Amino acid sequence: MAEVGVRAEPDPSHGDTWVVGVDGSECSRRAALWASANIEQRANELQLVSAWSMAATAGMSPMNPLITSSTLDALAEASAATVSALARDLTPPAGVAVTTGVGRCGAATLLLDAADDAELLVVGSRGRGGFARLVLGSTSTQCATHSSAPVAIIPSTTPATRPRSIVVGFDGSPNSVAALEWTLDFADPGSSIECTFVWDAAPLTVGSDQFFFPEASDLACERFEHLVATASRAHRRTAVDVRSTFVEGSPRAALSAAATACDLLVTGARGHGAIGAAVLGSVSTWLLHNVHTAMVVVPQERRDPEAGDRAVGDHELGDHDGEARE
Repeated sequence: MAEVGVRAEPDPSHGDTWVVGVDGSECSRRAALWASANIEQRANELQLVSAWSMAATAGMSPMNPLITSSTLDALAEASAATVSALARDLTPPAGVAVTTGVGRCGAATLLLDAADDAELLVVGSRGRGGFARLVLGSTSTQCATHSSAPVAIIPSTTPATRPRSIVVGFDGSPNSVAALEWTLDFADPGSSIECTFVWDAAPLTVGSDQFFFPEASDLACERFEHLVATASRAHRRTAVDVRSTFVEGSPRAALSAAATACDLLVTGARGHGAIGAAVLGSVSTWLLHNVHTAMVVVPQERRDPEAGDRAVGDHELGDHDGEARE
C-alpha cells in the first residue's frame, strides 16, 4: 500500500492501529468519524486507506487504446484526494496520528491485508457500489468474513460517539468468548455490557422421532452465567456494568431486537452452529445484513502453538447447536 500523505507520525513506542476503509461514500465517512471518536486510549494511529482499480473488462473494451498511464495516474490521484480530504475533516484526540494510503487492488484485498497488523478494521456498512436495498455491501461482507482482526461495521446513521450500551451475542463457543473478552477490553468505564445467550428450545428432529430435554436449558443457563462471571472477574472491569441475559427463542430475532436498544452489537465470527468450512456463522451473517446498529465481529483468538488444537480461552457450553436452528 503506497502512502499518499501523512498528517502525523505515530508514537513508535505503541503499535496499536485502527484501519478505516474509505471509498467516498457517506458510510465510509461515518465509519471514519466513529473511529476518530472511539480511538482515544485504545490505539494511537488511525489509518485511512482507499483502493482503486480498473474494471476487468476495461482492457477488452473499444476504449482500451485510450487507457494510458496518465489515466491510471488520474485514478490513483482521485483516490488519494478522497482519502486526504476525509483525513483533513477529522479531529482526532491528542496523541493519535492520522495516516493515509492508497493501493491499486480490490478494496477487500487491501483492507484485509491492512487488518493483519491492526487492532481493529472499521468499514461502512455499504459503499458506493452497494444496491440501495442491501444493508451490507460486498466489501464489508468480505472483511467481516475473512479478517484476522475484529471488524466494526458502521451504518450511515451511526452517531460519532462512544458506545454506552453494548450487547454481546454469546453461545459458549470460542468465538463468542473472544467477543465477550474483546468487549470487556473495549468498554468505557460507566458503560454497560449485556451478554445475551439465546437458547433455541425447538426440539431436535431426527426422522420421525423428537428429542427434547428440559433440564438441558437449565444446565446451559448455569454454564452461561458461569462463563460470563469468570470472564468478568478475569478482566476486573468493576467500573463496567456487566449483565447476563438468558433467553429462549430464535437467536436471530432475539439479538436483532436487542440491537435496536443498544449502541453497539458484538458477535463472534462463528458460533456452535457454524459448518466447519464456513468462516462467518449464519446468525452473525444474518445480523450483519438485517440490523441497522453499529456491529463488531470478533474472530476467535489466535491459537497457542503449545496448546495443540484447542484455542486459547476455548470454553464449551455444550453440544447444543445455537446457530444452525434459529
